[in-house]
Amino acid sequence: MIATAGETFAGQLRALGAEVTAYGDGMVERVLELCGGVPDLIFDAGPISGVLPDLVRIAGGDPRRILTVSNHGDAADALGVRNSFSALRYEVLGDFARLAAEGRFSVPIARAFPLEAWREALDLSLSGRAHGKLVLLP
Repeated sequence: MIATAGETFAGQLRALGAEVTAYGDGMVERVLELCGGVPDLIFDAGPISGVLPDLVRIAGGDPRRILTVSNHGDAADALGVRNSFSALRYEVLGDFARLAAEGRFSVPIARAFPLEAWREALDLSLSGRAHGKLVLLP
């Protein structure tokens, strides 16, 4: 597995066995070199703006090799990239729950907010400095 990440999560990803490289200039070439060619699948979970065209290049021009769960709006549709809103698969939730219980799947939570603090959570999310998921508690 090859992951693109900043230093916030690079250590955790390496501990899981991933080879880690950064986003930014040269990412396409670095990933292709680490992979030794075009990867079988690409999972996009990062909210990095404008990255989808690079992922299509990494996928050898085949957008069907990519699944994004980030909010890239119409860009995913325009490029033919599968997205979580058109590819929801509820039948895998049990598998995710089992992996989480085994400690093999986790979602990094940066901070939880009471529902009435939604604006503060939104501001932090938009700042790009959350370093994990933000949770609103009803």
